[in-house]
Amino acid sequence: MTINPGDRIPSWCLENQFGELVDADDVKVGRSLLVFFPWAFSRVCGAELDELQREHAFFAEAKVRVCGISVDHKFALRSYAQDRGVEFELLADFWPHGAVARQFGAFDDERGVATRHSYFVVDGIVREVISSPLSTVRAFSDYRSAIETHVTAH
Repeated sequence: MTINPGDRIPSWCLENQFGELVDADDVKVGRSLLVFFPWAFSRVCGAELDELQREHAFFAEAKVRVCGISVDHKFALRSYAQDRGVEFELLADFWPHGAVARQFGAFDDERGVATRHSYFVVDGIVREVISSPLSTVRAFSDYRSAIETHVTAH
């Protein structure tokens, strides 16, 4: 299954880095950016998540909830968030392993990790899909463009 612009997001429920449950209904109202990434503590993921954190004010001003999603355990994500000063939610798609990433078509079966796919969601509908190879950081300018396009349209 692959999620494309115009599709409604599937139902899911994951724990954030604090063990709190976050589900699809929580991100179906308003604007959300679901950022799937392979591994916390890796060089490329670190660069991406650091940039999302640096741009925290942009997302807050646009009223966009940012959720990073990986197959890491919630305890690893909490340690990562504390270590890097991450203020947005990191969601653990740990068990069943990568189940939510699979629902979005954002899972690499060979490596057993989420792929670099991001979904900008407005009221439960995917408006933009932004992706890159596992070894390449997604461009923040793509996020900015997607948000500016769809925020002014609504």
